[in-house]
Amino acid sequence: MIIKKRGYILMGEILSISEVMKKMQQPAHMKNSTNEEVESGLVDDPRYPPEPCPHCGRLLKYKAYSIFGKLFGTHLESCNCPGTIAERERFLQEQLEKQREEENRRRMERIERLFSQSRLGRRFRQRTFETFEIRDYNKKALEIALDYAKNFDNYKEKGEGLYITGGYGVGKTHLAAAIANYLIQNLKATVIFGNVTTLLGRIRYAYSDSSQYEEDQIMKELYDVDLLIIDDLGKEKPTEWVEEKLYTVINQRYEDYKPIVVTSNLELEVIEQRLENCGGAIVSRIIEMCRGIKIVGSDFRKEKLSGGK
Repeated sequence: MIIKKRGYILMGEILSISEVMKKMQQPAHMKNSTNEEVESGLVDDPRYPPEPCPHCGRLLKYKAYSIFGKLFGTHLESCNCPGTIAERERFLQEQLEKQREEENRRRMERIERLFSQSRLGRRFRQRTFETFEIRDYNKKALEIALDYAKNFDNYKEKGEGLYITGGYGVGKTHLAAAIANYLIQNLKATVIFGNVTTLLGRIRYAYSDSSQYEEDQIMKELYDVDLLIIDDLGKEKPTEWVEEKLYTVINQRYEDYKPIVVTSNLELEVIEQRLENCGGAIVSRIIEMCRGIKIVGSDFRKEKLSGGK
């Protein structure tokens, strides 16, 4: 006779593994008397002599799991004396510390990857909220930018960004970089940071023979990244190609509720005039996507150069 069901034969019964284990776990009074021939469960392993506990000297037996007379999983039973408990606790703490170190190592590796992907230059990596020079005229801008970074998940859900405008040296780029640094350091989001020239320059480079990427791949990065930061909008040479690509990126993010942060020395009306072909559409998208922050103050770089006078 061909038996199709796979399992173990126990005292004439064909049983699955789970059924065998259930029978092993049954109380003694429920087991068939004929099953006494089948020793099962955790038993002493006679192949190894007892060993004394290194802390209290109590003799500890070797235990093994037995099924159908076969022993496996041999191990020395554990002692519950204070010395063993203390050693167990030390071992646990060592394992937890190794786990923390490994998690921190992986975290730092991920942060470095995010910084590499962000294209945030070395100088800008030093521009954090902690290093921002607070003045009376930029306190409110700092508060808004810090709130944006800390609550980015909420703003991201709405596709809401920031448009930071003001004269030279008032801290616009520093605040934008601080947002990027905060999000990356806290592993809250992927970020790409750059001005229009550098961002779109990678697209131009895609057409060269030495490029490893195609235009579609680079554009997809600009579309999909959690936060795109466009620094110094309006300083680029406004060619038709630049305007077209800039509009394509901003419009795609607008349609997908993907936020942008933009800094500029120019008012939006001026940017619209400079970008003759797509300026109106670009500015319209920025107005709908971004909260405006205007910083009016003196150039702190000039103040430093003049000794703060």
